[in-house]
Amino acid sequence: MTLSTAITNRMSGRLCLILALFLALILSLAFIVPAQAQDQPKPRVVVGNVVNTEMSPTLTVPGSVISMHDSRLAAETSATVDWVAEVGTQVKKGDPVARLNRRLLTLDLANREAEIKSTEAQITYRRKDVVRLEKLLQKNTISEARYDEAVSNLAVLQQQLEQARAERDRTAYLLDQSVIRAPVPGWVVERFISVGEYVSAGSEVVRLVDTKETEITAQAPLSLVSGLKAGMEIAVSNGNETITTPIRAIIPVGDNVSRMVEIRLEIPENLWIIGSAVRVNLPKDLPRRVTAIPKDALIIRTGRQFVFRVNNEGKSETIAVRTGAIADDLIEVQSGLKAGDRVIIRGGETLKAGQDVEIVVANDLS
Repeated sequence: MTLSTAITNRMSGRLCLILALFLALILSLAFIVPAQAQDQPKPRVVVGNVVNTEMSPTLTVPGSVISMHDSRLAAETSATVDWVAEVGTQVKKGDPVARLNRRLLTLDLANREAEIKSTEAQITYRRKDVVRLEKLLQKNTISEARYDEAVSNLAVLQQQLEQARAERDRTAYLLDQSVIRAPVPGWVVERFISVGEYVSAGSEVVRLVDTKETEITAQAPLSLVSGLKAGMEIAVSNGNETITTPIRAIIPVGDNVSRMVEIRLEIPENLWIIGSAVRVNLPKDLPRRVTAIPKDALIIRTGRQFVFRVNNEGKSETIAVRTGAIADDLIEVQSGLKAGDRVIIRGGETLKAGQDVEIVVANDLS
């Protein structure tokens, strides 16, 4: 055997040994990986049942949260502005939001009081004169025309007194209204004048919004009005949460262009901020029997709607669904599921189809 042949045989032996060790490693991993996979805990999920229930097909229309008291407070007299509340000021009912200069009104009130006293003094004199002339008339000392003139002058003075008192009361009222007060509790959200400006009677001063008494406004097609009535419970959503709230009023006047009518719905106090956009689900028809799932079971990803169903083997499976009407915490599904199916409502965020799952109650899901 030559030297080269010996070296070649030795290298071949080493290669065979390395290849054998590599194959053994692969085989061992093939057994270890499944074992490790089996040791991984099952995803813990909460499930809800698919049910058969009655629902009405709905039409979703946009709506907004508004204040029931959104006021633009105006001045009732003309004067310069001495003070006005800053934007963002919270006020109670009766609190001042602006003060106008009172100097001219104070002087006018004093003038009215002087006129009243002067007229009262003249009336006192004229009354005595009428009494004196009446005695002279009885004695035929003066003519009846002279007496009638005195009575007439007294009546004119009495009317002047009433007029002076009315002018006095008007000035006192304007003096009181020179302090513009909040008619309801709320927030100053806008100012239309500043200190030192001259404001005329009827000019807007501030905008005051009551943030506690709110409601929802929405536009409904005329075709749906016959199926709506005050007190009917309607589902409303702001995108993050959904509530059921009654219709407060339906304004029975349609718009000539849009062919829509306004509806107002109640809303719990301080639930959503004024100006929030909401979606209002209006019934389009009478209730019908449908298959429905809990809203939390529906998953929307990249334009697809689906749910995770737990089959009889305890594995998750993906079911594509087509949704319909919405009522309370349920949403209609028009295909793919039947009553009694179990769908995952919590714990399916990272779940994949085909995984074994462990069903727990909501309180046990951490």
